Amino acid sequence: MHNVDVRNVSLGQMQYFVKVAEYRSVTNAARYFNLSQPTLSKKLKSLEAQLDMQLFRRTGHELLLTPAGAYLYQSWRRRLQLIEEEIQHAHVLQTGWTKSLVVACLDSFRPDRVILPVLEPFTEIYPDIHIRVETDAAQDIRRMLLCGEADAIFTVQYDFEGKELEGIAWRQLGKTTHCACMKRSSPLAGREALSMEDLKCASFICISPQYLPEYMSMLQSLCARYGFSPDIVRYVASASSLTMNLQGDGDVFICDRYYADLNEAAHCRIPIRDTESGFVLAWRRDNHKPCLEQFVQEVLLQFGITD
Repeated sequence: MHNVDVRNVSLGQMQYFVKVAEYRSVTNAARYFNLSQPTLSKKLKSLEAQLDMQLFRRTGHELLLTPAGAYLYQSWRRRLQLIEEEIQHAHVLQTGWTKSLVVACLDSFRPDRVILPVLEPFTEIYPDIHIRVETDAAQDIRRMLLCGEADAIFTVQYDFEGKELEGIAWRQLGKTTHCACMKRSSPLAGREALSMEDLKCASFICISPQYLPEYMSMLQSLCARYGFSPDIVRYVASASSLTMNLQGDGDVFICDRYYADLNEAAHCRIPIRDTESGFVLAWRRDNHKPCLEQFVQEVLLQFGITD
């Protein structure tokens, strides 16, 4: 048996390793921790040296776990999750709350149209349930749900539509058309509604498939109905970045009425006919917290879903 002084392995090192394993990318994990890529790489090499084992191997541009790394990832992920849950429960006990939920919401949603109309009446009905709200990009809150870091999430419909995620239940809540967001100086800005055909010559801003391939698939599907491929001139890392990248009068990106446009005064959103968008509530089927069941039921009632 190889001897390792575990006193030198910190929780921070474990967290760094687990995130890199989840993202399969040192660069993306470094962005999550607000670190530089070389700094995080150095921390991983230090951990491997302490453990005297290789945790990752590279195949082309892909970062893969070694068998030893895969074993530690599964084990450490569960332990870190348990520690976080224990700390959260300790806070609950300290503040006098008896139950708690973590709810994550897409950071590009307008809170007044998605989560706030749910939270306010729920906390009035169930004052003993403490709710912590987190916001992040679609790919990150989906990961939070899959890893058990969030009890429920509010996210975009296209991120779950057509998928079979093991152990995940979801329901559509908001329902609306897609919208084309553009500068008010765009030639199309005065229209009350558009067809995707009207956007054949548009320059599209798109979330990079490296981060959210579902957005690219949604955009390509909308355009394919009218026999063209989108002319993508700029990729961004998240939905919240789309609005900051409308630069020319021909630029456009696809969103819906739930999107929080941080530059709304300079932009307009025009509904796109014969399209369907919206958002969903998703939760894990194996999460048996009674307060989660109460939360799901109340959310569905708030949106008029009774079946």
